[in-house]
Amino acid sequence: MMDPRTLEFVEEGCQGRLVSGNYKTFVRRVCIDSRLAKPGDLFVAIEGEKFNGHDYTKHAFDQGAVAALVNDSKVNREVVGAKVEVLETRKALGLLASYYRRDFDIPLIAVGGSNGKTTTKEILAKILSRRFRTLSSEASFNNQIGVPLTLLRLREDHQVAIVEIGTNHPGEMKSLLSIARPRFGVITSIGREHLEFFGGLEGVLLEEGFLAESLPEDGCLFVNGDIEGLEKLRERCCSKIITVGESSQSDWIISRIDTSNNETIFELISPKGDWNGVYRVNLLGRHNAQNAALAIAVAVEMGLSQEELLHGLEDCRAASMRMELQTHGGVSVINDAYNSNPDSLQAALETLKTFPVKGKVIAVLGDMAELGEASENAHIEAGLLAAKLGLNGLIAVGNWANVMVRAAQNNGLANVAEFEDPILAGKALASKLKPGDLVLIKGSRSSRLEQVMKEISRAL
Repeated sequence: MMDPRTLEFVEEGCQGRLVSGNYKTFVRRVCIDSRLAKPGDLFVAIEGEKFNGHDYTKHAFDQGAVAALVNDSKVNREVVGAKVEVLETRKALGLLASYYRRDFDIPLIAVGGSNGKTTTKEILAKILSRRFRTLSSEASFNNQIGVPLTLLRLREDHQVAIVEIGTNHPGEMKSLLSIARPRFGVITSIGREHLEFFGGLEGVLLEEGFLAESLPEDGCLFVNGDIEGLEKLRERCCSKIITVGESSQSDWIISRIDTSNNETIFELISPKGDWNGVYRVNLLGRHNAQNAALAIAVAVEMGLSQEELLHGLEDCRAASMRMELQTHGGVSVINDAYNSNPDSLQAALETLKTFPVKGKVIAVLGDMAELGEASENAHIEAGLLAAKLGLNGLIAVGNWANVMVRAAQNNGLANVAEFEDPILAGKALASKLKPGDLVLIKGSRSSRLEQVMKEISRAL
């Protein structure tokens, strides 16, 4: 829900033209899925690769939508209802969100970085909600549709907003930040993401650096102090910078990290010593110490008490398909199938070694997408790492499965298999699992490894 705005406001905000309907009609929510449309909604007809929202405008009106935002070249004149016509609805959605955002003078925290954005955002939301009425991005709503939809959920009673900002093409982050206008920024990491479009780490750093560049002088950037290119970020930032990392040069120093099969415990040394101590979070992997420490630094800057902070950390749980631990028939499964790149894959595989395991340890690895010319080497590296860590088995799925399997075999891992179809991979794996085994499922969304998870849960 949003604070009600008239169609006159919508027309002005998205630089469109109301071609039917009443200027005084109020909109109470923005929706892009006609199946979820409700009375009071503005339905935005988005055109995608496999669908066209304009085909569902009538359905949205039947569901109770009070108006539709449509491309002037795509609108069906036979569909009866209030319509605002624009040149392109994706761009208009961003313009509307930016216009609406101006009505809210509250701190907005933008969370960016190559890995750990969603987890850091979720930790921060749990902590800040202990003090403030907090709006945060749902799931991974971090693109040109998700960011505007998040901003269009702002309400007058919100005191702080946390918006995840993602990017997979040069310039996308700058565009999204111009809509969100953050006061605070968090850069979780700089890693090998979307190299097909960014070319290399320099391109990633250039893109993520727009977050540093976007902050006002009275803002603050919280950044992983262990990343390469930190000085380049400093050069682009006019606000205060607070670093958090294992480096002794960081403002907040993570001096010790202990991991187990259900939590991560870490020791922090704060800039003034008043927040020194041992903290714990119910998340898997040493990389989550970094994510939690960044959230702690932001919370302290915003004035939270230690009691509020600790209770917030206690509330944290893994987001769906992000190092999410599940148990089926005595088999432990780490579902990290939401996305994958070389750095996040390494972190996930290394997490397996922290588990006390009675049975086999098996990794199911899917393709890492959008790596361009770095793809082959990245998948060779994945197979090599699986062998180096001493896993009992590797199942590779997708176009790069053979490359991962051969690399693992060449480095001593004999128990391997490759599949094109994740369902077949899941069936084959489920038939071999026994109580006490541990499985990691990790791949990009295009690999559809959630199908492996379904087969395991169905069989066990």
